[in-house]
Amino acid sequence: MTISATLRRALLFLLITPIVTLLACTSSEGTQKKNTQPTTDKGVPRMTTYPIGRFAIDVPAEMKLVHQWQRLRYAEIEEFAWPGSVPRERARDEAWKRRLAEIGKLTPPKGKERVIIETREFPGVGAWARGVFYYGDNWADDEGYWLIFADSGTSGIWLTYHGLTDAKQEMLTWLLEIARSYQSRRFGDLKLPPGNWFYTERGAINLPYLEQETAAARFEGHPLGLEIDIETTETHKVEEAGLIKKTMAAMATGFATGLNIDKISSRKKTVAGLDGEEEVLRMNDGNKTVLNFAWEYRGRKDSGEYPEIRITMDSADGKLEQKLQVWDAVLNSLKPMYGTGR
Repeated sequence: MTISATLRRALLFLLITPIVTLLACTSSEGTQKKNTQPTTDKGVPRMTTYPIGRFAIDVPAEMKLVHQWQRLRYAEIEEFAWPGSVPRERARDEAWKRRLAEIGKLTPPKGKERVIIETREFPGVGAWARGVFYYGDNWADDEGYWLIFADSGTSGIWLTYHGLTDAKQEMLTWLLEIARSYQSRRFGDLKLPPGNWFYTERGAINLPYLEQETAAARFEGHPLGLEIDIETTETHKVEEAGLIKKTMAAMATGFATGLNIDKISSRKKTVAGLDGEEEVLRMNDGNKTVLNFAWEYRGRKDSGEYPEIRITMDSADGKLEQKLQVWDAVLNSLKPMYGTGR
């Protein structure tokens, strides 16, 4: 489904949820747990459970996870599965050399001879781990990036942290705590020992909320043309206006000029014990009609257990009742994953 520019702007304004160009297409193996319940008489599909950050959600089994992104304590987290075509030791060595070569091609800041400041090994972090500290921005000679690459079993993980070069050791200590707390997960494994787990695409990190947590995922591939997005992020200021008020404001201020919005549903809705708001809209810009399903929880200030949560589902118009069944099944599946490793 291709959404027109007018509809894209409207969805962005109303939901603060971008309809993005995918950053990567990654296999979802190692993150799924099949729900073996058969399709019901009402057509609700078999679902697959995905842990995302400190929550889990079910999506129709036909859909694929096309991108998952997460950040914990300011650290960017990137994971990948080891290729089966070469030994793991060789794969990680080649991956490390490729990344170093990419970093080495960057332009160093003025007055600096090279980009890479230091490389190190970290015994005891996973099965194998190395790191590099480098200048990532050619206009800043007082800022650097720590990048740690670790072999954590079934997957490899890259952790990146950015800060002042004077705080190099403090940054490294911070990042190593995350690396040591990471555990890779095998296919379907959602049960971990009790802890404060933050779930990534291929693993989980056993650390309590401190600050700067975000987890987001996008799913595509449903026969009905559905696209599903979920994002959880901590907030430092809870928004006064909820989803319903933002829609009303957009319509009142003329933002939606030339856009016909039909409210199919607009209500308060509690999901997983969280008091949020739900809207189902039909939008037409004169060229295309789309359905947008959205639920938003505004969160609590500086909380990992109660972050801002936005769940959206988009499709072309048509087969509304079937899509409402899918939407309800997705919302009703949301559950917290923190605290007990359940």
